[in-house]
Amino acid sequence: MIDLIEQNPKLGCYVVGDKTFYSKPQAHIHATQVNQPVVWQFNDLAFAKYNWTVEPEESITEIYRRRAQQLRDKYDYIRLEASGGSDSTTAVYSFLLNGIHLDEVVFRYPAQVDKNVTNDPFNTKAENTLSEFQFAAKPLLHWVKTNFPKTKVTIQDYSEKMLAEENTRDESWVFTTRDWFQPGHGNKHDHFGTAEHRAIAESGKSLCVLHGVDKPKIAIVDDGWYLYFVDTQPNGPNPMQNGYTNITSELFYWTPDMPEICGKQAHIIRRWFDMPQNQHLKHIIHHANINADQRTTYENLIKTIIYPDYDPKTWQTAKPTNSFYNEMDHWFYTNLKDTRLYAAWQSGLQFLVDKIDKKYFVYKLGNPTGLKQYRSTMYFIGKEEKMPQNASTFNNHIYLDSKINTEIKLVKDKKVKKIII
Repeated sequence: MIDLIEQNPKLGCYVVGDKTFYSKPQAHIHATQVNQPVVWQFNDLAFAKYNWTVEPEESITEIYRRRAQQLRDKYDYIRLEASGGSDSTTAVYSFLLNGIHLDEVVFRYPAQVDKNVTNDPFNTKAENTLSEFQFAAKPLLHWVKTNFPKTKVTIQDYSEKMLAEENTRDESWVFTTRDWFQPGHGNKHDHFGTAEHRAIAESGKSLCVLHGVDKPKIAIVDDGWYLYFVDTQPNGPNPMQNGYTNITSELFYWTPDMPEICGKQAHIIRRWFDMPQNQHLKHIIHHANINADQRTTYENLIKTIIYPDYDPKTWQTAKPTNSFYNEMDHWFYTNLKDTRLYAAWQSGLQFLVDKIDKKYFVYKLGNPTGLKQYRSTMYFIGKEEKMPQNASTFNNHIYLDSKINTEIKLVKDKKVKKIII
C-alpha cells in the first residue's frame, strides 16, 4: 500500500538517514527502528533561492490569476477539491472569475452516516463540520453550476466505499493517510472515488488534483517577520496514485512554482499587523500559531485581507485540535461506534503507538493524540515596525452621564483623586 503513494517532493517528504519517505507513519516507524532523527523537507532549495523580503508589485488577485493560468497550461484536466472554506473558494474564483476553465469541482461528504450530527446553524464547533456542506459548500456549488455549466460539479459520498470495506479493513488503513489519522480520511481524499474519476485516470490525460493549501504561517521572532510552513497542511491531501503516473496532487498556494503567492500574502499580513491600530493583536503571531484557538483567530483575521473576493460572512466551524480524536469525525463516533470499522480505526491508532517511539507523538492529558508537527526553515520577510516607546497608548477620558450625575476621571500614572457617583 505504501508503494502506491505519490512520490511528489512538492508536497514535502521525510528524510531519515539516507532514506526518503513520502509516508509520515512509515518514516517514523523506520526512525524508531534505526534510532535516527526525522527531518521534514518542503521545497527547501526553491524557497531558499526566493527573495522573501521584496513584496511583489502585482495585486494578490492578479497573482492568483497567474497561478490558475499556470496550472491550466500544464494539465489536461483539473479537479479542485472544494470545502466551501476561504482557501478552496478563492482557488475556484481564481479560475472562473478570470475566464480560465476549471474542469471539475468536487465536494466530499459521508452522506450515509450523517444522522443527527448536522445542520445546526448556531453550532460552530468543529464537531459540526459536516454542516459546512449545507451552509457553505452548497451555495458555492450552486453558483458554479448556474454560472459556469461547463465545469462539472460532483458531490461524492465517501462513506459508501468506507462501509463497503467494513469486513476487510484492518490496522493497515493508517498508511492511506499521511498525517490525519481519521477513520474516513483515506476514503475522503481518494483519487478514484467515483467511476468517472477512474475513467479520467485511465484515459491517459494529465490530471491535476488541486487543493487549497493553505493560508501563510507567519511569526515575529526577535523583532523580525518570518514566513514558515508546517507539514500537517500539505499532508492533508491523500496522494494514493494506485500506479497511475498521470495524476499529480497540487497545492494552489504553497507551491515552489510560484512562491510570490506566499510572498505577497506574507507582506500584506505583515503590513496589516504593523499598523498602529492593529499592533495590540500581535500576540497571536509572536510564536508559531499551532494552537487550535489561536489558529482559528489568526485565520479569521487574515482571510479578510488576503482573499478579497471571499465573503467573510460565510458560515464556518472552528478548527479541530488533534489528529487521532479529531472533532470533525463526530459523525463517526456517534453513528459507527461498536462496528468493525470502529474497531479497525482503534487498532490502527494502537499500531502506530506500538511501532513508533513515544517521543514522536503529541499528548493531551497523557494520551497520544497524533504525530508531532514539523516546521520548515523560517524565511525572513522584514523587520517589525513597533510603536514608538514614548507613544501614549492610554488616553484620559471623562465619562459623564448627566442623568445619574456620574463623573469618573482617569488620570494616567496618577491615583484617581475623585470619583463622584
